[in-house]
Amino acid sequence: MELASGAAASPAVSGGGGNVEAKLVGRGGSAAGGSAVLHEVRGGVDVAIWLGSVGPGQFRVAVHETGNCSSQNAFSAGPPWAPPGVPMAVVLLTKNDDTRTVTVRLPGYRIQGPDGVTGRSVVVHAGATGTLEAQPGVPNERIACGVIGTPTEMFPRLGI
Repeated sequence: MELASGAAASPAVSGGGGNVEAKLVGRGGSAAGGSAVLHEVRGGVDVAIWLGSVGPGQFRVAVHETGNCSSQNAFSAGPPWAPPGVPMAVVLLTKNDDTRTVTVRLPGYRIQGPDGVTGRSVVVHAGATGTLEAQPGVPNERIACGVIGTPTEMFPRLGI
C-alpha cells in the first residue's frame, strides 16, 4: 500500500464516533466492487477500503463532493472534495490478483456536520496518475462509486 497526498498510515481503528459506509459499485462497465467503512477518530477519519472484482493494478480512492453515483461514468459524484482548509487526501492502493483491504487515516476529515463526509461519495479511480475530474457522458478513470451513509440510510427497506 502506498499513500498519496494527505493520507496517513493508520493503526487499528479506535475511539471516536460511529461508522458510516459506502458500498462501492462498478461504473463505466467495470466489475469493481467493495466497500469503504469510515470511522471518526481523534484528529480525523479512518477509512478501511475493500476492493475486489477488478484485476491487478494501481487505484486511487478519494472522497467526492456529491453523494450521487447514478451516472454511468460517476460524473454525478462531482469533483474530489476535502473539508475547508484540509489538504485533499487521495489513497493509492496497489493490488495483485486478489481482494485488497487497506486502512488509512484522513487527517482533518469528520464524519458528520456541514464539512463531514456523510452524504458525499467515495470514488475509485483506475491508475496511479491522471485527472480525478470527469465530464458528463465522457469515459474516464472512475471505475467504482458509493454514497457514504449509515446502514439505515443505505438500506431503509431492510429494516437495518
